[in-house]
Order: sequence, then structure tokens, then C-alpha cells
Amino acid sequence: MTNFVRVFRDTEHNLRTSLHHEVGAPRWNASSQMAKAWYGNAALHYEIWVRPRLRVVELGLHFEADALTNARLLAAFRARAKTIERALGTDARIEEWDKGWARVWEPISLELPDAELRDKVVTRFVDYVRTLEPILRDELPADVEWKMPAEKAARQTRGPRATSSRTSRSGPR
Repeated sequence: MTNFVRVFRDTEHNLRTSLHHEVGAPRWNASSQMAKAWYGNAALHYEIWVRPRLRVVELGLHFEADALTNARLLAAFRARAKTIERALGTDARIEEWDKGWARVWEPISLELPDAELRDKVVTRFVDYVRTLEPILRDELPADVEWKMPAEKAARQTRGPRATSSRTSRSGPR
């Protein structure tokens, strides 16, 4: 049986080391069956959810904000469906979901051998963030709260950061 605590730890490490210069450092929260990463708004997060009864791991970007924000983002991502399919493949689904939420996601079978499952989850999670985070920041309505996590003090020595809302949403340059 796959140790998902370890998979989540590996995923977080890979996300931080692979994409820091592209999208910044995420906030991260994990338990034994679920992990979440987000940047400017916790209601708009990337999620890995282990679903043993369904025999899948669900992986993707979730819109769990208010109904209007979710609907606007769902429409924006559907409008970019071809771009998303080119980057993530045909397994990526863009759909409405429970409680007025929406998501861009894919299922990954729990039937895969442990090493293959681990590698696929870690790799696909980073693929999703690399592909979808720039779209999210581009399409995010101006009235939706967005606050990037503060960088560690050692990283702040690079000089002043831009403070306009557009620059702060687009991540480090």
C-alpha cells in the first residue's frame, strides 16, 4: 500500500523546488488522505485526495470560493480548455462539482504499483500547478482576495517587490 504521507512530502518538496521561480512558494497542508497547496487564496487550491473506496487519487485545481467566483473561473478555464488539454492531456477534466464548486482535475488509479503511483502523483501535481496557476492569476476577478505568502527573510534581500495587484498575482519575476 502506498504511503501517502511520504507521497505528499515528496510532492511538496518537488513543488517548492521546481516552481518557486515561476509561481512563488505555496502554502501547504497535508493529512493522511489529502494534501492542499495554494498561493493567494485558500479557497482556490490544488488538491490531492486519496479516495480508497473509489480506488482513485483525485488531483487538480479546486474552486471552492463563493458561487459567483467559482462560476466565473469555471467559464474562464472552459474558454481555455484547448490550451489546458495541450498541456495536461485528455485526462484533465473541467467541471462543476459539489456545493457550487468547480474543478480542473483528473483521477489516477490506486491500482498502479506503488513507485509508479508515487511518481505520477508527484509529477502530475507539479504539471497542474505549472499549467494552471498562470491561467488562474490571469483570469482571477479583481474583486477576489489574493495575498501571496510572504517570502522568507533571506529571500527578501533581492530588492523591493512590486506592489500592484497585477504584479503580485503574477508571482516572482
